[in-house]
Amino acid sequence: MMVTGQLRDRFLLASLSIFLTACDPMLSLEGSFWPAWIICILTGLGTSMLLMWQLVHYRLAPYLGPPLLIAPSLWALCTFIIWLLFYST
Repeated sequence: MMVTGQLRDRFLLASLSIFLTACDPMLSLEGSFWPAWIICILTGLGTSMLLMWQLVHYRLAPYLGPPLLIAPSLWALCTFIIWLLFYST
C-alpha cells in the first residue's frame, strides 16, 4: 500500500513539472540555457527533412511544386506546429 502511494506522488510531481515548463520557455541542455525557439527551429528542421524524405520515398515530391518553395515552407510549418504544441500558452 505504501509503495503505490509513493509511486502516485512521484507521478503527480512529474506530471506537474511538465505543465510548469510552459511558464518559462527556456530549456537547460548540458548546463546552458537555450531559448525554446531555437529548439523548435532545430526540431522543425529535422521533422521537415524526415517528411521530405518520406515524400521522395513515396514519389509524391514531383507533384508538390518547386522544391525551393516546398522545403522551407514545410520547415516553417513543422517549426510552428512544434511551438504551438509545446510552448503556446
